Amino acid sequence: MTRWMMIATLAGMIAGTACGADGERQQKETTKMDDYTFLKTYMPEKDRATVSDAYLRKNVELAQEARATAPWRDLLTDEIFREYILPYSSIGEDVDDWRPLFREKFWPLVKDCKTTTDAVQIINSKIWNMLDVHYSTKRDKADQSPFHSMRIHMASCTGLAIIQIDAYRACGIPARFTGCNWTPIPGNHSWPEYWDNGVWHFFSDAEPDKFLPLDEAWFTPYAALADGSNPRTKIYATRWSPNGTFFWLTWRGGNRPSTIPADDVTDSYKRFRKPLKEGRIAFVVRDAEGKRIPSAIRLIAPDTQKLLAEGTTYDDTHDMNDHLILSKPEKTMAVILLKQPDGTWKEAGFTTFGPQQQLIELKR
Repeated sequence: MTRWMMIATLAGMIAGTACGADGERQQKETTKMDDYTFLKTYMPEKDRATVSDAYLRKNVELAQEARATAPWRDLLTDEIFREYILPYSSIGEDVDDWRPLFREKFWPLVKDCKTTTDAVQIINSKIWNMLDVHYSTKRDKADQSPFHSMRIHMASCTGLAIIQIDAYRACGIPARFTGCNWTPIPGNHSWPEYWDNGVWHFFSDAEPDKFLPLDEAWFTPYAALADGSNPRTKIYATRWSPNGTFFWLTWRGGNRPSTIPADDVTDSYKRFRKPLKEGRIAFVVRDAEGKRIPSAIRLIAPDTQKLLAEGTTYDDTHDMNDHLILSKPEKTMAVILLKQPDGTWKEAGFTTFGPQQQLIELKR
């Protein structure tokens, strides 16, 4: 090794040591901060001119109360509390004073729950009818604040996730905003994750008065196939303090990340990956105005007329990427029958199941 190579190697080692020391120093400083200082230090830059000190202190007080009274309080570390209960926003949405209202509405429902999973199940089953907010692509914008969505009674998956996260946090449940650009299908999706004793979980889009299976959703197969090699198609989950990774605001377009701190959680969804032994076809039925409508569909064998599969399509209250999926072995051929308003069945086309998921749109 030459003298210059030795100098370069030594310089690199010193620089690496300095970077590591800086990281450790920042972590120690973060740990030393009180809750108010942590919240204010890492708040979005756009909020500094509009969010008052009184609001921040009130938010801290209510978040600490939620932590102190939560049945799972002994499991909550300072880091989990500060990153996922203390924050007043998820993705830089407009700031609302949601904690007092959501605490009043949802805490009585879950105060006797033993786990955050039990509490989230109850909140999910009640929240949309209680707040009179429902999924719609006609919302004003994707990242609506909770009060904005409540005023217009509608929100996209992004707005719904923001409301759910705020409701969870108001009850001392750690929660974070999660989303991605899909890899196997067009479009994107957002959903809330919540923390239960060291593990992050999710439910399907909340439906009124229904308890849904844990970690099973219409989007689970797509999330399991997320492309972790491409920054734009990774799955990200937001956090409050920066760590060098940033959330991609997919609904705003563009090929660059935002300034919102996040963790890359793509690998955590690989555990749901299952080999697809059958072909999958998604079905949509629209009326004359282009709205999605529920309609019964049957697939029959073209030679024997045997029923192969059947189901009912979804209306516009479901996520725009959530459709009726029918599966059959690849190369299976089928005639599509569509049920008419008078109860009769009308032939609506012919299809063959292939290796890639298809989307078939029909009109009635």
